Amino acid sequence: MALLNSSVVPSIGIGVFDREHLELVETINELQAAVDAGGERSAIGPLLSKLAKDTKAHFLSEEAMMAASKYPGLALHRMKHQRLLEQLNALLMRYARDDSTMNMHSLNFLRDWLNSHIQNDDLNFGLWQNEHGKR
Repeated sequence: MALLNSSVVPSIGIGVFDREHLELVETINELQAAVDAGGERSAIGPLLSKLAKDTKAHFLSEEAMMAASKYPGLALHRMKHQRLLEQLNALLMRYARDDSTMNMHSLNFLRDWLNSHIQNDDLNFGLWQNEHGKR
């Protein structure tokens, strides 16, 4: 069973970000499948790198839209992005140095931060954007 069910990822009402969220969900589910299949480093390393790269790109595009629309929560949102990227990069660096393995604890962390970020932070932005007639 997939760690994240893409059919229950909430829409924030901004199509480009909804699609990017689903791509992040797919990558986390691919990581889980790789772990379940035996945890080959040759499969997990590139997926973890892809997740970090795609997450950073997603955050940058969110922040650009927030800045352009003068979203009042940008500073806090940006700070949360930075914290999440630091945690993700630390996981990636530990994995790359062979200091850790990808396991359910790590996968649950990834699932939880993505869920929390979408449901709490991005949803607020989507509601604000829609309320103010901005897209």
